Amino acid sequence: MDVRSATDGDLRAIAKIALANDDDDGADPGYVAHLRAHGRFLVAESGGTAVGYSAARQLGGLTQLCDLFVDPARHGGGTGRRLLDAVFDAGGERSTFASRDPRAMSLYVRYGMVPRWPLLYLEGPPLAGIPAERVPADVAAAAEQELNGRDRSVDYAFWTATPGATGLIVRAGGEVAAAGVAGPDHLFHLVTADGADPAATLRAALATFTVARVDLCLPGPHPALPLLLDARWRIEDADQHMSSRPDLISPGDVLSPSFA
Repeated sequence: MDVRSATDGDLRAIAKIALANDDDDGADPGYVAHLRAHGRFLVAESGGTAVGYSAARQLGGLTQLCDLFVDPARHGGGTGRRLLDAVFDAGGERSTFASRDPRAMSLYVRYGMVPRWPLLYLEGPPLAGIPAERVPADVAAAAEQELNGRDRSVDYAFWTATPGATGLIVRAGGEVAAAGVAGPDHLFHLVTADGADPAATLRAALATFTVARVDLCLPGPHPALPLLLDARWRIEDADQHMSSRPDLISPGDVLSPSFA
């Protein structure tokens, strides 16, 4: 078995593996292209065909594992280990969002990542309040870079390629309190400034929506969770945040499971 960078010729096999694991992202050529261009996207090849894949991004000194999927017929056969050996070859801090499959979680622990908190997939109505500002993607990306020093401009461009998506900025006292991206019915990402109230910034972001239902991914410790549940939001699913250090990803942000 060889592990190598993914090519255009692997797209069909990657999509087949993704769908066999109930994952839609790997079946989206645009998502795969984004990770190939701005991260690492590897495939494990056997007999001339991709039988598993992994993808990762670098966020400062952190390696964020975005994907790890293997042909179900090969689960437990060591393909996942080969892919993780390759994608984590640089060492350093690591994090991911694991499914509740105990085999996956056990594997990640062996690579230095331990469970921290659940990432909740929620759905519910927009909230009343003063809405966030809708701004171009590059303006929102620049605002986030001011908040946390991370240049996420390529991710903002990817998210806002969705029809109807826009950058968001939340202000408090004239200062930027949060920046992120909203789609027509999905809050992709929202980073809150140190010292700002994450529940208040999320309320402002959700006040921008005009549809009946919105969905987002929220860390279990996020202070807005009780607010959302009181507003008749529902928890639809959950992943598990795992990391090599507890403070690598803020539980006060709205997160993208793949890009964090």
